[in-house]
Amino acid sequence: MIELRNVSKMYGQSTIALRNLNLEIRDQEFFVIYGPAGAGKSTTLRLIAGISQPTKGDILRDGVSILKVAPENRNMAMAFENYALYSHMSVYENLAFPLKASKYSKQEIEEQVQRVARILQISDLLDRRPGFLSGGQRQRVSLGRAIVRPSSLYLLDEPIGHLDAKLRHRMRAELKAMAVDMNATVALVTTASREALALGDRIAILRDGILEQVGTPEEIYSLPQNEFVASFVGEPPMSFLDVEPVQGDGRAALHIHGSDVHLPISPRVAQNLNGGKTGYRLGVRPNELSITSQHDEQHHTPGSVDVIEPLGYCNIISVRVGDGTIRVVVDPTTRPEVKETVWLSMDGENIHLFHNEKAVVHPVGNKKITLNNNH
Repeated sequence: MIELRNVSKMYGQSTIALRNLNLEIRDQEFFVIYGPAGAGKSTTLRLIAGISQPTKGDILRDGVSILKVAPENRNMAMAFENYALYSHMSVYENLAFPLKASKYSKQEIEEQVQRVARILQISDLLDRRPGFLSGGQRQRVSLGRAIVRPSSLYLLDEPIGHLDAKLRHRMRAELKAMAVDMNATVALVTTASREALALGDRIAILRDGILEQVGTPEEIYSLPQNEFVASFVGEPPMSFLDVEPVQGDGRAALHIHGSDVHLPISPRVAQNLNGGKTGYRLGVRPNELSITSQHDEQHHTPGSVDVIEPLGYCNIISVRVGDGTIRVVVDPTTRPEVKETVWLSMDGENIHLFHNEKAVVHPVGNKKITLNNNH
């Protein structure tokens, strides 16, 4: 197990890349570090690899500090986003280099290189040099060089970010299968929500060098701890509406700003309100709603259609509600007209509710997931 304890990293006197990061990467776990550009993701990998040293804090393997262990002695393999290939060597020689350095036999080198080349679909490129490859091809070679030699930990920095959509989809499955077959521990950096959810046994979300949340894909998606996580995970992302708690007809409700809509809320939701009226936002996942053209018992929140995005297997409908916009994923046969009034199945009980960006309520069904905050 790799553990980062109160790790901070500064560049110069003012640039803070990581702030008091506490993180565990468990053995044989596919661990994804996810966040926007500049969040500190690549810095985290470099610290684990020993390429860079923390400004403060400690990094441990199985309870023992590895800060003084040289990178070449950590038994870790790393694939960089910027390829870092030997330009004077062929693809075959680039792939074989880590194996030669580890004194593998010629037969073992041949077998390992050919195996990795097949997985990455670069068997026909083995005689070429990196200068004659496309960006996507160079990225596959860089990934191949990282995974060709068995290691205790694979550190992959955006390993498939430059690939085309079809190959990227295939490589997601290959990476996951590879990790299982090799009983490998993998830490992968990505800026793609779909990649993080598809690959990670657990996901750590970073923003501006701060750890926002760690959990399984189900926990991160269904029980986000704050608005940033809720908006950054999922495609399309969660939609938000400004709301204000009100009392009407003896029952608490949420008034949607800019509309006449009051969503009645249950005592369970009401007891999580802090008594104030400002700073509340209602969050809605696109797949948690349905729409109809007529008002009925389930669909009682009106909105106006702004945009229709046909994706073939579904349509994404942007619906204006009050001062905000809700995106809804619907069947491809459901295609209302722009500016048409539709009715949403918004429920004051099964909602995500945030106060000053922190989550206070999630839908009842999502509570079946046990969120462990002790990371």
